[in-house]
Amino acid sequence: MAIALSKEKVQAQHGLMMFYTFLILFAVNALVIMIANMLFPAHVVLGTYSISYWWALYHSMFKLTVISVFVMPFITYYEWKNSVVFSPKQWMLTYFVVNIIAIWEITRFAENLGLGVSSWLTVVLLAVALDWVQGMAMMAAGKMIKM
Repeated sequence: MAIALSKEKVQAQHGLMMFYTFLILFAVNALVIMIANMLFPAHVVLGTYSISYWWALYHSMFKLTVISVFVMPFITYYEWKNSVVFSPKQWMLTYFVVNIIAIWEITRFAENLGLGVSSWLTVVLLAVALDWVQGMAMMAAGKMIKM
């Protein structure tokens, strides 16, 4: 038996899902960067002489999360226009590229955002770690929402 949903209800649920996605990704991103900074402080640096550790973590991860969530509607639009559905592997590959670009862009403004890295290889390794943890968190969230 199908349940007919109004357009407003579908939009409200979509907006709420975007909010939950933002919160989950922000927490996951912050956790990964904190762990990377603790394990490799010479390669992943948080804070500057004028920006505290916590402000740098918040500010840079907020920007990374905004970029990550902002990309989702474009991917969904691409799927709809081309009548395709991305597999989890395609989503992971897409977000790997998004993470590389976003982290590289954020670290180019280290004086303002407080996140610095030692090399492009560090950016790629952070993108791999973020991609994997983000994927796991989003799949777990998807399973919880379906319940």
